[in-house]
Amino acid sequence: MKKLQGTLIALGIVLAFNVYPETLMAQGTTNACAQAQMDAQTDVNGTMWMAIGFLLGFPVGWPILPMVIEPSPPATRLIGKSSEYVATYTQCFKEAGKKIQQDKALVGCIAGSLIYVGCCALYYIAWGAAAATAY
Repeated sequence: MKKLQGTLIALGIVLAFNVYPETLMAQGTTNACAQAQMDAQTDVNGTMWMAIGFLLGFPVGWPILPMVIEPSPPATRLIGKSSEYVATYTQCFKEAGKKIQQDKALVGCIAGSLIYVGCCALYYIAWGAAAATAY
């Protein structure tokens, strides 16, 4: 009975040393990803990407530029962090930042297209009214 009890305690200690760090690491990478997503919300300039989509339109303003240009996190946030944390944070920041860039550029592209179509419609309405009164 004492041998079984000693074996179970030893097994418990071995499992505690082997399993617990992985759990902590998994929590750390989850926290890194959540933090990176929050930081991307504040750091990526959505107004600039909306203007790029508005001015450059389809296909340059959206989807080409937002897909090609990758945002990178500030290095000051990664000082003193583990390599796993840095890798996870950087990957999640880039994914969240690209998503923000694409969404904002799409909004700008749609707004620019609607304004362009509206201006063209007004031009042709005015042109038709002028042509109708000329004859």
